[in-house]
Amino acid sequence: MIVAVILGNRLNDDGSFSEIMKTRMNLALRLFTEEKPDYIIVSGGIANPKAGVAEGQKMYDFLVENGVPEKKLIKETESMTTKENAKYTIPMAISLQTNRLILCTSKEHMNRFYLNPYKLFLKAKKKFGGNFELVKYSD
Repeated sequence: MIVAVILGNRLNDDGSFSEIMKTRMNLALRLFTEEKPDYIIVSGGIANPKAGVAEGQKMYDFLVENGVPEKKLIKETESMTTKENAKYTIPMAISLQTNRLILCTSKEHMNRFYLNPYKLFLKAKKKFGGNFELVKYSD
């Protein structure tokens, strides 16, 4: 079972995607085609209250509009930080009995030293007892 997690990014005040989020969504579409995950978890809450919508919901809508079947998508709409992305999505992946989790985000985010997404996901994997391969996917 292959599960991908797409990390959100703060939406613009009008609810549209930031340039960073556009990059991540294009990566998500490429990942869907190349890696053929069984499920994709889109992760992000309402980081910008002016937008009035969760990042996870906007990502879900975008992926459906671009041909990803709804049955392959799972929304996580509570997380406000990368640490919370890991906290909420790792248990979801474990419940799906994944053996491979693909972490998808922009290169700048993936390579961030402080609060590095990959390290945060490794820590959450250990905390929740995940028994799967964690793979990076970025531009």
